[in-house]
Amino acid sequence: MPLLMAEDKNMKYQKITSACIGNGQANQTVSQQAGALNCMHDQQAVITKDDKDMENDNKYVVRRLTPEECELLQGYDIGWTAIPGASDTARYKALGNSIALPQWQIIIDNMKQYLPEGATLGSLFDGIGGFPLCWERTHGKGTAIWASEIEKFPIEVTKHHFGCKEENIEGDIEKYLERPKF
Repeated sequence: MPLLMAEDKNMKYQKITSACIGNGQANQTVSQQAGALNCMHDQQAVITKDDKDMENDNKYVVRRLTPEECELLQGYDIGWTAIPGASDTARYKALGNSIALPQWQIIIDNMKQYLPEGATLGSLFDGIGGFPLCWERTHGKGTAIWASEIEKFPIEVTKHHFGCKEENIEGDIEKYLERPKF
């Protein structure tokens, strides 16, 4: 089943033949990197033309969004959560709990001018690595230096994409932080 795309390469809108259905997302369209996915742990659905009966303008089917479509809705690359052993259920939950990348990328890009050269990021309650991903797109590979997460699957996604130096930090985290000089 092909992914639904609302824009062509020239950024001109094509005739839309689908709409998302879910918590707060009625009448949203699926595009390459658009908006936010408000999953709330529910499976999202899409109403689309029936592939088997494209001649009939009145024939639509409702189907669940794929994890790949959910990744695109949140601004991730296709396959971001497709780590070894990942179930669709774990991927849906992690994506539903994730940040939507587009607005955070803009914020991080605009913050750069106010930060010292060589600024690094530590990501508390990291999820699936959205903040480190946006940060490293702006500040370069290796500048997101640590992440923490209580959920097992999301931190495995982060480790998969950013590597891992296992450390068990207990007690006051302040003693482990380097203070940037502004």
